[in-house]
Amino acid sequence: MRLVPLLLVAALLLSGCYGSDSEEFSRAWEADRQDRVRGMRAATAGTARGRDVAGDELRGLVQGKTHESVYQQAPGGERKRYVERSYFAPDGRFVYLNSLWARDPAGRVGSRWSVDGPRLCVLNLDMSEREQCYTIAVRPDGRVQYFIDDPGGDTNGLLTKVPDAVYDGPLPPP
Repeated sequence: MRLVPLLLVAALLLSGCYGSDSEEFSRAWEADRQDRVRGMRAATAGTARGRDVAGDELRGLVQGKTHESVYQQAPGGERKRYVERSYFAPDGRFVYLNSLWARDPAGRVGSRWSVDGPRLCVLNLDMSEREQCYTIAVRPDGRVQYFIDDPGGDTNGLLTKVPDAVYDGPLPPP
């Protein structure tokens, strides 16, 4: 009985279906990523950068605050209101919420944020196992801009987000 599953796996590997599907997925994922990077490059080029903030000023901009972004399209492309909220708890916890699937107001255990000089670094375990860092700027109208801070990466320096509002304290799930 154990031989049948092994034979099926062997047949899949020998047929090339397993490898080609995996390769096709990788190609599609990379093409989608490149489209997003092109969009970020265009947004960065077409947007005036505000004044960079660092250290205590940066900490004051995030600590105990919720940054909210409201979109008219969901990540899958569906035309509907989509809201993301990022709460930077005073104790260093990071809570990510959105209107589709991240709904726990306590956030994910282990997610955190920190300020390191001019960089805001976030470990958002709802999105990645890797810490992401940003340089933050503030426009003359007070809106916050997030620029990716990933020296050597192909997205370093690109504008990634401009929250619509900043609120004191945590907010409930959208």
